[in-house]
Amino acid sequence: MELLSAAPSLVVALALAVIAGCGTQSSAQPPAASPEPAPAHHFDVERIATGLDRPTFVGAAPGDPEALWVLEQAGRVVRIVGEERTLALDLGDRVRTGTEQGLLGLAFDPAFATNRRLFLHWSDPAGDTRVAEFRARADGRSIEPDPVRELLFVDQPEENHNGGQLAFGPDGRLYLGLGDGGGAFDPERRAQDPASLLGKVVAVDVDAEVPRWEVVLTGLRNPWRFSFDPALAEVWVADVGQDRVEEVNRVRLEVDEAPKNLGWSAYEGRQRLVGHEVVGPGELVFPVATYSHDEGCSVTGGFVYGGASLPDLVRRYVYGDFCAGTLWSLSGTPEGGAVDVRREEAKVPQLSHIGEDGDGEVVFASAAGSIYRAVPPAPPQS
Repeated sequence: MELLSAAPSLVVALALAVIAGCGTQSSAQPPAASPEPAPAHHFDVERIATGLDRPTFVGAAPGDPEALWVLEQAGRVVRIVGEERTLALDLGDRVRTGTEQGLLGLAFDPAFATNRRLFLHWSDPAGDTRVAEFRARADGRSIEPDPVRELLFVDQPEENHNGGQLAFGPDGRLYLGLGDGGGAFDPERRAQDPASLLGKVVAVDVDAEVPRWEVVLTGLRNPWRFSFDPALAEVWVADVGQDRVEEVNRVRLEVDEAPKNLGWSAYEGRQRLVGHEVVGPGELVFPVATYSHDEGCSVTGGFVYGGASLPDLVRRYVYGDFCAGTLWSLSGTPEGGAVDVRREEAKVPQLSHIGEDGDGEVVFASAAGSIYRAVPPAPPQS
């Protein structure tokens, strides 16, 4: 694994680069980290649910701390409390399921406990992106089947690179990650096209009379998962690479500046791709951590841990790889970079999502059909 300690002007990026023209760009490259040590044993994982259909999300809802909410790729929302499962919503007849299509993202309104409002992101029967607002019923266990309103429709030219994550940011807006629309090496250069929402992280004020999506980050290939660190007003974005590099980006949210550009398709990681240009005025940022396809094939982003059960993870960003099941954690630096990348001993097969339970503890979704929880490591056997 390669670790980059970014300078403030190079804080974070996604598999690529940015801005031809007036963007700020430094020629200095952060040094590569030394080879990582043997796997570290800071937590174990225990399987807490099985028999699910390709889960793509697991997490808790505000005001419902005992339950885990799970998305199944084929269109189902499932609520789990111990051994009890409730089918909260079935959108199966409205969802197209493919390798990278399906029910992809869920975000609960921060005031969900009182307004019962939530938002879903899925691929419709034509394969296009839909984001809509829904309401949970008064029992808190199920969701009204018809959306309150649709917030976004995006035509998807290909079946892959649909992005996925929905999340509320520290500014109260709803954020969505969208891939570049598919095709190897972004053939239509959509990620660098300011007129397209593809290859971007976008945000909307869901309480606005006329909600308007705004581009927050540009130059992404397929930001399957991202998360916010509200303590520092930052977003961590894991961008899935093309055929060489997976990357983790750390970006400060600065809404008064032009959208920062993470470089795709002019860069994969820090590697310049011939024939592709960076476009726009935004600052070019580079990844704080990368790994090659010798170690995995598809990064799954996580979050900065703030729970109480795993002291060795406090204020560390946890992430992993879908194909290898490998988990890593790293520490952010005050300058906006990262240090101390650790390959953790625990693994989760077909890792599709890293979320938080009601106590802020780490839970994992596996596309193989299981949900796992991170637990303190078992003491060594004598």
